[in-house]
Amino acid sequence: MRITGMATGMDTDATVKQMMKPYTMRVDKMKQDRQVVAWKQDLYRDIISDTSNITNTYFNNLKPDTNMLSKSNYAGFDVTAASSTVGESAGASATASVGAVAGNYKVVVTQLATTDKIAGAKITDANTLTPNFNLNKYTTKLSDLKIADGETLQFNYTDSNGSKQTKTLTVSEPTTPATSTISKDATISQLIDAVNKGTNGNVKLNFSELTKSFSIESLQTGDKKASLVVAENAVGGILTKLNLTAATGGVVTSGQDAKLTITPPGTDVATPVTKSGNTFSIDGVNYTLTKANVGGDVTTSTNITVAGNSQKTYDKIKVFIDKYNELVEKVSKKTDEKKQYKYLPLTDEQRTAMKEDEIKQWETNAKQGLLKGDSNLDSMLTSMRRAFYEGVKDAGVSLTEIGLSTSSDISQRGKIIIDEKKLKTAIETKGEQVADLFTKESTTQPSYNPDATSKERSDRNGEQGIFQRINDIMQDYTRTSRNSNGKKGILLEKAGIKGDTTEFKSLLSDDIIKKDKKINEMVKSLATRENSFYLKFSKLETAMNKLNSQSSWLTQQLGGGK
Repeated sequence: MRITGMATGMDTDATVKQMMKPYTMRVDKMKQDRQVVAWKQDLYRDIISDTSNITNTYFNNLKPDTNMLSKSNYAGFDVTAASSTVGESAGASATASVGAVAGNYKVVVTQLATTDKIAGAKITDANTLTPNFNLNKYTTKLSDLKIADGETLQFNYTDSNGSKQTKTLTVSEPTTPATSTISKDATISQLIDAVNKGTNGNVKLNFSELTKSFSIESLQTGDKKASLVVAENAVGGILTKLNLTAATGGVVTSGQDAKLTITPPGTDVATPVTKSGNTFSIDGVNYTLTKANVGGDVTTSTNITVAGNSQKTYDKIKVFIDKYNELVEKVSKKTDEKKQYKYLPLTDEQRTAMKEDEIKQWETNAKQGLLKGDSNLDSMLTSMRRAFYEGVKDAGVSLTEIGLSTSSDISQRGKIIIDEKKLKTAIETKGEQVADLFTKESTTQPSYNPDATSKERSDRNGEQGIFQRINDIMQDYTRTSRNSNGKKGILLEKAGIKGDTTEFKSLLSDDIIKKDKKINEMVKSLATRENSFYLKFSKLETAMNKLNSQSSWLTQQLGGGK
């Protein structure tokens, strides 16, 4: 706390403040520069967020209803199924994909596809060490069922890829955790997990506490595809002790194919169909069989009606295009808006002299044009526009043919215009070509690669659909994964985004950190300089006090002489 000006009568604080002004202006200028960078970062991050939201909503395999890279969203059909017999449930259900023919389909299911299965007999006291033993999946041990070390179960089966596999589970004390070994002190539940995990889910061991019985079945269905064989390493082994052999009452049921007939629209001819599974696709119709007619009855059928509904597909395309246009408009506005040079970030002194709404309006003006002519954003817009107007190889249809075009207004930077009637007609008459135009995948470069060469990118871009291209572009600019050089998306490297490592490590973040360091150094320098000024004025006060004292003494002496 300083008390100044007592001897000189000067307003020392005001004088020092005035003397410090050239130096505080430099600090204010640095703070303003820092604020401009922070605002730029916020504007970038806002665009990154919008772009990522589009990617996560419309190019996400985990969101099938909105995934615009999936052909199923271009089907444009409503499908209903009902039994021909009143009061009976349908024996099949269906969905229609691109390429399906609208009309009525008559389906007669005489046999469902089944798995290979061994149904065990009830476990009795003879199977346990203790009479009246209460079996419990989570507490009953294998040893309680007389299962001893050295016994094995061998599974021969066909996996989901159609490959023959053999896995063996051995009862012994495991030295290390392994799915191929299990302790005799393990529970029934742990045995079930060991079988299921050891076969990658291709073989399922089950136990019912209600019926006190075990069962084993294959994951695959069908006469040849199921092919499950289970063996024990010695007579009287695990299968015998679990009542899963013929000698102990176990019943083996071989898998069988699904058998049905389908009468398509425009004909009365029922075509026989045999499938290894209960779910399959034929001519764009995806069937799921749920029930077979009792006794092979061929009079009861499931009537499936496939009705065209272009509105459904149109709505999905339009919702995506609207979101895309919003992004293009937002980015275009930021790169085109005029910079307001007279509006600089406010200093602390300026803020104290303004009202809240005045500050808000000032900062709105100051943020305008900060991204004007930004090369990264301009490049992204150009790439997205090119993605639409360049043809798709072998798609069989062009963008203009289905009623979509890019705006001729240059200021709109590639905004997409939709001709509703033309697009709906294309969906109804050229559904498969429409889907290919948007979703077709490249055959030579089937997956996105951030390290692809220019030729590989060109080949991929020419072969794939429009929305696949848009997805690639958004990956290039907002990708959170790294390429071989350790770089993420272009905009993330520039500005970063919250929740990612780039939040604190990006070009703009580094610039802000450097400016903060410089500001701190300048503030420390200000304090040092200000103290030096006060020290000088303090010396002046001391000198003036001495001069005043001498003057007073001289006055007294002269007065005393009279």
